[in-house]
Amino acid sequence: MKKFIFPLLLSGSLILACSCQPKPVEPEPEPEVPTEFTARYYNGFFVDALAGAYEYFVENDKLPTSVNVEGILYGKGQYICAACLLIKAIQDDPEHWEDEEVDVPVKMSWGSNEGNNTFEQDSISIEALTWAADKVYNYSVKNGATPNYCNFGTITCLGYGRDSTYTYTYDTPFKDGVKYIGNLISRDYGTALCRAFHFYKHNLKFPEKVCTWGADFLHKVNNCPIDDPLVLSTLQDALKGLSADATPRQKAEAIFKYTRDEWEWENYANTSKGALGTIKAKGGNCCDLTHATLAMCRAAGIPARYLHGQCYFLSGVIGHVIPEIWADGRWWICDPSNNSCTWGQPNWKGMQTFNGRYNELPF
Repeated sequence: MKKFIFPLLLSGSLILACSCQPKPVEPEPEPEVPTEFTARYYNGFFVDALAGAYEYFVENDKLPTSVNVEGILYGKGQYICAACLLIKAIQDDPEHWEDEEVDVPVKMSWGSNEGNNTFEQDSISIEALTWAADKVYNYSVKNGATPNYCNFGTITCLGYGRDSTYTYTYDTPFKDGVKYIGNLISRDYGTALCRAFHFYKHNLKFPEKVCTWGADFLHKVNNCPIDDPLVLSTLQDALKGLSADATPRQKAEAIFKYTRDEWEWENYANTSKGALGTIKAKGGNCCDLTHATLAMCRAAGIPARYLHGQCYFLSGVIGHVIPEIWADGRWWICDPSNNSCTWGQPNWKGMQTFNGRYNELPF
């Protein structure tokens, strides 16, 4: 039996030696790269506030009148001026922009007028928005109020049979190659800035392009109720014959044809009946026909807005209000005031003066 002792001990020692071998060293895990912005200082807290302003917009279809930054309330003019400074600072110095406080004006009123809304594009590059922010801030500091709009260029005639003529405001073309045109009103440039900061907060970078809509064009406004039983029942009449899976474009065309064919145009100025009175009377002028058309479109979940200008008719230049309806990724002019008008093609031949686009008609 003794002759087996040594091999067993040797075997045991081998087992012991193997069990004592050090485990291979595992590499340290790579530090996680943050994917969302976390504020450290005052400027960062302002970014949080601007992102929050956009979240308020999503819920309420408008920007808040003020934001809270470290216990201090800043009015709309002030926080938009801060956004104008920060959007440039972050791009100019992405490593150190948060270290110094932005110079927010002590007092800054908010200028707003939808009547100047002639901006042609539905989105804007971050470069062009930064250009606009610089113009807005310089004007604001000089005048004590944000401008009603930032001008990208002048439209002297809106097409449809006549050549549109454009004069651009900026000297150097933007890198995206887009020639932006028209007035970007304060509601829209303010919302676009907050929208850009909301993206930055959740992505640690600005988007290449930002939507310029300062409203979703889906909410009820004065003279344009979308939840009234009469509007909803008339909408169902307009959509009769469409299948359950009808597209938004098909629904929009059905609404336009109904308002054009079933109702009569009447000659008077400005709003008199609103959407409900127009539906009851089965007629109205261009303002009231547009109220009723927009009410039904918005009730159907289709964005729609007011277009206003001095239009060329055979009888002369006449002030006119027309619905613009969003379908298939673009806006369509859909004029229900004359049976000769078709989807996207009115019977007037251009505009002498383009007076703007509205979420809510003020007259």
